[in-house]
Amino acid sequence: MEFLNPIALLGLLALPLLLIPYLIRRKPRRMVFSSVLLFVASGAQASGRPWGRVNLPPILFLQLLLLALLVLALSEPVFSVRPTKIAIVLDNSASMQALENGRTRMELAQHAADSVISEIGSAGQVDLYLTTPRLAMTAAAALSPTQARAIIARIGAYDFGDPSIEHGAVLERLAREQKYERVYVITDHPARGHSATVRVITVGRTHGNLALTGFEVQRSSLANARMEAIVKIANFSDRSERAKILLKANGAVLANRDLSVEADGTATANFEGFTEHPTYEAAIESGDVLPLDNRRFTVGPGSRNLQVLAVTPRPQEIRSLRSIPGLALELVSPAEYENSQRTGHGLEIFHFSAPATLPRNPALFILPPENHSLAKPGAPESNVTVSSWREPHTLTRYINFSLFRPTYARPLKPESPGEVVIESPNGALAFATERQGVRYLTLGFDPFPYLGRDNLPMSVFTLNLLDWFFDTGVAGSQGTGEPISLGIVQSGETLTTPRGEKIELKSGMTSFSETFYQGIYRRSRPGQDAYYARNLLQVHESDLRANAPILLEAEAGDTSSPSVLFSFWPYLLAAALLLFAFEWLIGSRMHFRSQGVRRQPVRVDR
Repeated sequence: MEFLNPIALLGLLALPLLLIPYLIRRKPRRMVFSSVLLFVASGAQASGRPWGRVNLPPILFLQLLLLALLVLALSEPVFSVRPTKIAIVLDNSASMQALENGRTRMELAQHAADSVISEIGSAGQVDLYLTTPRLAMTAAAALSPTQARAIIARIGAYDFGDPSIEHGAVLERLAREQKYERVYVITDHPARGHSATVRVITVGRTHGNLALTGFEVQRSSLANARMEAIVKIANFSDRSERAKILLKANGAVLANRDLSVEADGTATANFEGFTEHPTYEAAIESGDVLPLDNRRFTVGPGSRNLQVLAVTPRPQEIRSLRSIPGLALELVSPAEYENSQRTGHGLEIFHFSAPATLPRNPALFILPPENHSLAKPGAPESNVTVSSWREPHTLTRYINFSLFRPTYARPLKPESPGEVVIESPNGALAFATERQGVRYLTLGFDPFPYLGRDNLPMSVFTLNLLDWFFDTGVAGSQGTGEPISLGIVQSGETLTTPRGEKIELKSGMTSFSETFYQGIYRRSRPGQDAYYARNLLQVHESDLRANAPILLEAEAGDTSSPSVLFSFWPYLLAAALLLFAFEWLIGSRMHFRSQGVRRQPVRVDR
């Protein structure tokens, strides 16, 4: 027997309260009688105590039975038979990595799933579903109990949040369409409501938790090659907490900061003056119940190790880029571009030229021809002043725009969706856009030659645009589950995941989408490695105090899925109503009889 609304059984705890009226005795009243012989003969003695000897009438037991039946009816008991076709929906989101007395919630869920499978017997069939990154079945065919146990034991939680779906409605529809006799949802979310088919098994308790919610690294300035970092921490608890933040690179600690974080508040740690590394890690030194969000990763600014292909009729001006440390430059003429080897280049620069179609690599277009598809250049101007610019933005940082005056420019008229970053009174000077994860920047002026300190505002802008193309350290573009854009894949390239798995990249692949684990992904290509950082960005997964409940609501009159339940609570309710009528009849007769006795006069013989 099962109870669809087991919380109603708590009403049984109130049944002993029914004894109180029968234990309380009325306060004695003074009355005048001509003789007390009758009372003395009966042995009755008055007492001023409110509690007396327990003298329970038979009607009390009738009333107890009536209330017990009502409570049982409200709890909706049902008889069930052993189901033979079930679905197990296993929550594998990030919060299932939270620790409960040394065991993760995923381990508790696996144990609960094993108990569920034991109930269906050896002849049962199991369909196994995972919730993340989307609700999907793990196997095309139904599994035997043994197969289901083996698969469940190998399942781990992703570093990814729950999808935002109406779980209750989706699971009810799944049960109807697939004709499941029972659907078990094993999760750390509570359930609200009830359903004849869907059962929610909740694991885990509420906890306070500290989480890193932001991490960014950039260069301090043009003249200083040392770096600066910003780390943000949030406190998902009802009391203030202290934490030590560590900044790491290559497994070594570069610096640390002590922070105090208010309840339900945030704090920021700033680091400055450390050396440049390909990748960085921020961490909370002391662990808590969810180790996943105690770490965060980022990739350092990438403009120091770039392979650039420049397409220009004026190679002397572009050749000045070779003075930038770590930048590898290859020059070709516009006529040679179609026959050139374009694999392995992280940036293509089109100087007074443009290809027939947009390249698959990130591209910079400088004073393009009038048939350019992204933005058309206008009439030439000299000594152009800047009227407005986007801030904050990588392209505009550290620039004094009162000194930023291109000697020659052709203001742009955008022809596609994008963003105007720098604007003159007559039109855009820098127009940025992105298509299928590839960035393009069109300039209405020529920033070359690169002169370093001899033309500081333009040199700063040149370094900024290189950072904008290759800076993967921006936290907003690093969510777990976000694909990695690959561009053109060369033969022999591999991608190593944060868990050490090495994946061979094949020609024709445009992206890698299975980024479900937090950390650094390393792309190995001939002569160069590229790094990509992915982090848990779903902040609600870090708040372990109040998970959103799964709302269950059985649809009335639904007979499309087989039922293994027989509800008999209506019969209990009917019996309670009959018993109530019987108790009322008996109680009324006893009341009238007692009233009749009191109306009889007392005779006193003299």
